[in-house]
Amino acid sequence: MKKNIFILLIETMCVFLLASCSNADTANKELFSGYEFKKLDEGNRPVYNSLDELENECDIIVVGTFTGDARQDEVYTYEESFGKDVLSFIISQNDIEVSKIIKGNVKVGDKISVIQLYGTVDTKFMTNSNLTPMLKDDKWLFFLSESNGDYSGAYYCTGDNDGRYPLENFSYRKTALTDNENLGVYNKEDFREDIYKEILKKYDLK
Repeated sequence: MKKNIFILLIETMCVFLLASCSNADTANKELFSGYEFKKLDEGNRPVYNSLDELENECDIIVVGTFTGDARQDEVYTYEESFGKDVLSFIISQNDIEVSKIIKGNVKVGDKISVIQLYGTVDTKFMTNSNLTPMLKDDKWLFFLSESNGDYSGAYYCTGDNDGRYPLENFSYRKTALTDNENLGVYNKEDFREDIYKEILKKYDLK
């Protein structure tokens, strides 16, 4: 049921894309230095109580490296109280190259598109996610679920911050948005330390 709620959120956002979209290249932009950070409403999302639960809910589990800068869709809808179209949300999309498979019908070397609910507009960085932005050459362990609608064939991190974890001994780049670059979250309390401990015991990530 919880998974269905999160999928519904993603699908609803994809439907809104029919209203008005513009594409932009969201390059690292000096790792977002000088951007005003704005956290948007997360909505409902699933929370998994164990690694087993997370494994069962996701479609694929892979180690992958972001291969380029993110592509961004800005979605605007008419807001009657303002009398004009206003920004509803932003979807960023990037490709990862798979280097290790733990679950799923994928192969080493495959490229998979991953979507995340964040983006930049003017000097603002806006996000619906607890995960930090996708940065070229960063490598993570991903628990991914397949998307539907306009983003059919792409994937999103299962349960948002439940679905992406760091690799030991990998040096992650610090962004201006977080002091937790090695965890990949804005706030340390959003990192699933309990599941990560299970991961390190169960998986060989070397």
